[in-house]
Amino acid sequence: MTTQSVRNSNSEYVFDTAWQAERDRVTAIENIWDEHSRRSLLATGVSEGWRCLEVGAGGGSLAAWLATVVGPDGRVVATDTDTRFLEALNAPGVEARRHDIVVDPIEAGAYDLVHTRLLLEHLPDSDVALDHMIEALKPGGWLVLEEFDHVSFLPDPESSAEAQATWQAWTDAFTVLAQSRGLDLVYGRRMATLLRRRGLEDVTCEGRTIVERGGVPGRDLLRLSVLSLRHALTATGAIDDRGVDALAALLDDPSFTWTSQIMVTATASKPRPSV
Repeated sequence: MTTQSVRNSNSEYVFDTAWQAERDRVTAIENIWDEHSRRSLLATGVSEGWRCLEVGAGGGSLAAWLATVVGPDGRVVATDTDTRFLEALNAPGVEARRHDIVVDPIEAGAYDLVHTRLLLEHLPDSDVALDHMIEALKPGGWLVLEEFDHVSFLPDPESSAEAQATWQAWTDAFTVLAQSRGLDLVYGRRMATLLRRRGLEDVTCEGRTIVERGGVPGRDLLRLSVLSLRHALTATGAIDDRGVDALAALLDDPSFTWTSQIMVTATASKPRPSV
């Protein structure tokens, strides 16, 4: 998932999918995290002829890449509740499908690989969505989940006191917003237990965080996210417009650094029937 189009009957997605720079924000996610996602997917052994499902595919970069891996004998289905970016991509070998993984199951036992990124943490009904993904796997198929844990989301301790106060106001506001919208800020660390409880095998989890720097073209995810959330953040009362402007200026400053959220990758296989 590229965190731009999650919606279901029980939640209000944190980000505004109609925001004018949303495609740029999605592209920044791809620029920062796609390389890591590709390595995680290749570790499953995905190869020619595999049938793959990308849930919450967003901009479609990973689905398009998977299509080159599985080749003409394989299949890649890319789903999202808002498919405009997928349709604009028009990637060969990718079926773009409008679909809500919470509301509607998908083909049972049809896929060798199911992947999602930054989707489940946004869903109050994440258990239902996770169960539908597992049901879609063939026996022996692989599930790869990538979700954030926000525990590492901090500025460089060498930052000025003013910068740290600005960051604190922003994270206070974002925490309030997350609670009001059903965003689980620690979902990443919960995944191993969730998968083992469901009887999946070969469960592994690992996390990656990146030290980000302000003002890097094409990697300005946080700045774009903050600007997208301006009105929602100020409505919490924990930050005002001046605070948002101060944060945006920090995120444009190459001397300002922070650690990203931990991207936790969970990989597991669906058991084969016993003989």
